[in-house]
Amino acid sequence: MTRSAANPTPIGLNAMNFTIAWLKKDRFHIVKTSGPMTGDGFIGMSKALLADPHYKTNGHVVFDHRDLNFKNASIHDIEKIRRFHTQNEGRIGGGKSAMIFGPGCRIQWERLFDQGEKIKTENITRLFESRKDGIEWINRPDNQR
Repeated sequence: MTRSAANPTPIGLNAMNFTIAWLKKDRFHIVKTSGPMTGDGFIGMSKALLADPHYKTNGHVVFDHRDLNFKNASIHDIEKIRRFHTQNEGRIGGGKSAMIFGPGCRIQWERLFDQGEKIKTENITRLFESRKDGIEWINRPDNQR
């Protein structure tokens, strides 16, 4: 595993933190997040991932959000994230993204992102409450999405 990037901003109680790791053997990234989710923090994480030298358009990513607190995220944060995603759709591409959440948090995430206009994307996203299940899905051949 190669540790690729970490949150460039100071880590603190009010900051969204992240680490990005490239799994060379498996050929996908794992992004681990923690702290309070904000639109700016999420965009910072996304910029760091897209800038990673191992990231390729259509690449697969496991987002481990088990330690991310998104209870206070607002529709404003979600709209910022959607704008960034739309503006960078060509770079993101049609890879797979496995989003991992703690028990019961998956439904909260779905409710949060059900607000407002949906992202139109080629990227395939699935939500999991088990890191093992998310990684197994990422490792399936692309024709078994």
